[in-house]
Amino acid sequence: MTPTPELKSAQNLTSADYLASRVKEAYQSLGTENLSDVESLYASDIYFEDPLHAVQGRPALMQYFTKQFANLHKCAFKFHSTIVNDTDVFMTWTMFLNHPKLRGGETVRVEGASYLRTRNGKVYYHRDYFDLGSMLYENVPLLGRIIRKLKSRLGQ
Repeated sequence: MTPTPELKSAQNLTSADYLASRVKEAYQSLGTENLSDVESLYASDIYFEDPLHAVQGRPALMQYFTKQFANLHKCAFKFHSTIVNDTDVFMTWTMFLNHPKLRGGETVRVEGASYLRTRNGKVYYHRDYFDLGSMLYENVPLLGRIIRKLKSRLGQ
């Protein structure tokens, strides 16, 4: 039996591939002004984890994002590769962020990856992987100089 055009369209709207494209679009330029776009990606029981926090539930995730973006001047992602199967998505990316307390507000670049699990057109599991040291510790004025010097010495 061949699916009707309406059924094919509905299947596309819930596919992990389609959801991956929506995630990329929402995260390209991230901030408090587009959190409703981000919120629409997630299931009510979303489990989100990154090197800083782990939260359960969409309200907790939106509260976490709101708090994180409150002091950011800019946060954007450039996506590099995406691997998708029926329900899972793995994406590599570079995050560019500007925070007044990191590197004097200059752009900080962080390489990372995300693993997403999907169900019925929504993300119910989101795990971000990135080097917290390269994002945070190396960009705090005094601590950053010490860490960069240590890395330089270890690399010799």
